[in-house]
Order: sequence, then structure tokens, then C-alpha cells
Amino acid sequence: MFKHPDLIAQVIDALEEVKTPAKQTFNARVVASPSMMDAVQADMGGCLPRLPRIINWAHRDEVNRTLGRAGAHWAIAFEQKRLCEAGCPELFQKLEWVSDTLGDGTGYDIVSHDALEKPRYIEVKTTNGGHGLSFVISPNQLEFATEHEDAFYLYRIFQFDQAPKLYMLHGRIANRLHLEPINYRASFRRLRA
Repeated sequence: MFKHPDLIAQVIDALEEVKTPAKQTFNARVVASPSMMDAVQADMGGCLPRLPRIINWAHRDEVNRTLGRAGAHWAIAFEQKRLCEAGCPELFQKLEWVSDTLGDGTGYDIVSHDALEKPRYIEVKTTNGGHGLSFVISPNQLEFATEHEDAFYLYRIFQFDQAPKLYMLHGRIANRLHLEPINYRASFRRLRA
């Protein structure tokens, strides 16, 4: 649940306003990504405690979708500002929000550019939590990051409901993250090499 749903609506409304790059009042705070740290796993002495709770999955999915769309709008505004400051505002015309126009499954959300023939594939991960909060990434996104490491960027937008901040992970991101499986696909077929 958003702490400040009015703020999210204002951000989305502001991003939908048509403004020239010179009049854009977008402020982005880019920070360094968290560094890897070791954590000691506590010995729970057998079984882990299971905490029952009732989750409204439909509501949670809708909130996550809304937050994801707002984060993508924010990332697009960031890209517009980045390209204008780099002296390439014409490249903003080539930007495409692929996950909105074509759907999910490409391995990234947005294709921008660093130069005319140099694409920047951007996967956006947005949360209201802090700098080191975990996030979910799909195997497809990890594979795409490896296949296109020179052009892949993960834009991690955090503290979105307060004062959004951003850090970027570039390239082969699996080497920079601790990855923990959280779901399994169950079937009765085994893949063989």
C-alpha cells in the first residue's frame, strides 16, 4: 500500500504533461549502487517458522503494476533529461517503452540510445523501499543482460514515494547481485542436455 497515493498521482500527472526539455523540472538523484556484503545466516535449529497471513493477491498485483508504470514514466523522464544534457535530444524521439507497446518478455522495459546506432536496453525496477531493499528479477531479464552486456542497464529506482533516487547496474548484472530462487516451475518432464 502506498504511504502517499496522492504523490504517485501527482508524479504521473506531471510526467504526462507535455514540456520541452528546457522546461522540464525533472530532478533525479543518481547514487552509487549498494556493494555486496556478507550476511550470516542464523541457525534456526531445524524447521523455519512459517508465519500465516492473508494476502489480497489481486490488490498487491495492482499496486505493483501501478508502481511499475509510475517508475517507467520516471525512467523515461530521466532518459529525456540525460539525452538533452548529452546534447542528443533527437535520440529521445527514438526511445520506445517496449513493455508498454509490445508487452513483457523482451528482457527489458525501455530501449533508449547512447548514440545513433548504440541502443541502451533498460530494465526498470521500482520500489518505495530503501537503497539496499531486494527486488525481483526474472531469468529472462538476467539472460538478456548477459547476452547484451554492453548495452544493458538496470535502473533501480527506490524511495519512490518520498524523493525518488536511482542507481544503475550495467552489463552482466548477475555478477553484481546475490540471486536467490523464490519460485519453481513444477512439471513431470525433466530437461536433458
